Amino acid sequence: MINTVKGQIKDLGITMCHEHIILDLRHVRKDDSSYILDEKLAIKEVNLAKKLGINTMIDVTCNDMGRDVLKLKKVSEETGINIICATGFYLKEYHTNFVKNAEIDEISNLLLKECAIGIDNTSIKAGIIGEIGCSKAMIYSSELKVLKAAGRTSKITNIPVSTHCDMGLLALEQINILQNEGTNPDKIIIGHTDLVDDSLYHQNIVKTGANIAFDTIGKRAYLSDEKRADNLVKLIEKGFLDKILVSQDVSKKTYLVSNGSYGYTKVMGDFIKLLYERGVKKEEIDIILVKNPQRILEMG
Repeated sequence: MINTVKGQIKDLGITMCHEHIILDLRHVRKDDSSYILDEKLAIKEVNLAKKLGINTMIDVTCNDMGRDVLKLKKVSEETGINIICATGFYLKEYHTNFVKNAEIDEISNLLLKECAIGIDNTSIKAGIIGEIGCSKAMIYSSELKVLKAAGRTSKITNIPVSTHCDMGLLALEQINILQNEGTNPDKIIIGHTDLVDDSLYHQNIVKTGANIAFDTIGKRAYLSDEKRADNLVKLIEKGFLDKILVSQDVSKKTYLVSNGSYGYTKVMGDFIKLLYERGVKKEEIDIILVKNPQRILEMG
C-alpha cells in the first residue's frame, strides 16, 4: 500500500516522481514567482497533466517549503489525480530553529509522526520523505541531521527518501549518509542529477542500488532535453532501466502552462517522444513511468 492525500492505494499508474503543486519559497528566494498557492490554478494545471495520461504526482514540498496538505487533498479530489505528499526539511537556508537545534532523533520522530499518524493535525500521511538534500558546495550541519533523520525514518517505515542534489552534485555523499543510517538503497531517489551531463556519474549512482531521477525535464537553461534523453538511454543500455524515474520539478509560477510554459506536461508531451526516437521501447517506458515508482513507493 502507498500513502496518498486521500488515503492508501495499491496502484499508482503513470507517475511523476518530483513535483510541487502547492508551495511557497518566497521567504528565502525573495521573488514573486516561487509560489503556487491558488488551488484553482493548481487544479487547472494538474488536469492538463491528467489529459496526457498521468495518474499520480509525487509532491515533494516539505515542511519548510510552504506545504499545505489540505489544498493538495482538494486538488486530488477535484482532478482525480493521486497525490503523494511529503515530510522533511529542505536546505539550510530554509531550516527553522527546530531543525537547527534539534537532535537527529527528534527530527526523525517528527517525520515518523507525519508518516504514521498525520500531518498538521490531519489524518493525511506522508508517502515520501523529501525534498531533503544538500547545498552545492557542501553538506551543512543541519542538512546532515535531516539526511540522517530521513535515513532512520525510512528504515523504520519503508517509505522512500527523495533528495535534492544542488545542480546534481554530491549524490554519492547523500547515498552514503542514508545507507549508513540503514536505508534500503532501493528506497533512495536521488534528484536533479540529470542536470549533470556525465553518464559515468549517473552509472556510479545507480550502482549503489539507489534510484536516479531525471526530474528537471524541460529546464533547458541548464541542459537540453536531448542531452537528458541521451544520458537516460545510456543508463538503459548499461542495464539500469529499473532504476530510472522522470519528472519536471515545477517550482515556480513561470513554469506553468497558464504562464506560457510547459507545466506538468513536458515529460508526456515531448520527452517521451525523444526516447522513442532513440529506440526506447514502449515496455521500457512503461517500466520508467509505472513499474519503477510503484516498486519504490510500496511500503510492503
